[in-house]
Amino acid sequence: MKNSLKILVVLFSLILVFAQPASALETPQANTIETSATGVVTVEPDVVQLSLTVRTEESSGALAEEKNAIAVNKAIDLLSKEGLDKDEIKTTNYSTYSYLKTDPNKNADTEIKVYSTSSGLEVTMKELNKVGEILDQLANITEVNVNSVNYSIQNPEKYKEQVIDSAIAGAKQNILYSAKALGVELDKLAYLRIDFSPNLGIQPYIRGAVAPTSSAIPQPQNPDKITISATADMSYSVK
Repeated sequence: MKNSLKILVVLFSLILVFAQPASALETPQANTIETSATGVVTVEPDVVQLSLTVRTEESSGALAEEKNAIAVNKAIDLLSKEGLDKDEIKTTNYSTYSYLKTDPNKNADTEIKVYSTSSGLEVTMKELNKVGEILDQLANITEVNVNSVNYSIQNPEKYKEQVIDSAIAGAKQNILYSAKALGVELDKLAYLRIDFSPNLGIQPYIRGAVAPTSSAIPQPQNPDKITISATADMSYSVK
């Protein structure tokens, strides 16, 4: 997928400070100009992670576990038939527990003991055009619940230099504009702090929104672009 890049530099407030000396930007230094700026790149996602839970319930722990294994294998077989490799499908957790619930065949005051088994699956996909179809197929396995669909990029670090350069350039330009407007001469860099944020958020997935297998239209997917940013906090002393 062709990445679409867009660089946006957001310039924040400029402050000329004359106060008692301090060692950090949070406490203003004497005779300094302080500013911050953010460099941002927005890119199309190139990978998606599906978080799945397979939950089964039976009258005994053994039956619940057996039923769960069947459902997990069914989900894995479905994903394999869609072209996913085994290393793209990971098991994340497994548990069996018992609890009391109202007996649906008797009155509301009657409780029965049931056993529930849960297995977690994490699926990583690079073919994003298949996501909608796979979600539709998974919806037809009653024991499978899709917890989240997380679109991201495989290597956010490759944009790190770009956004940091943009943030520093924006902050330095802020400083120069401010010094010129105030008629003061800059001396040297007094403080610089960089915060890098790939901002890869998880998008919750609502099971009820899926289309049945008989539908010719797969579950639509229109993920947001991924925002990668860096903020530069900068301070220059003045002569």
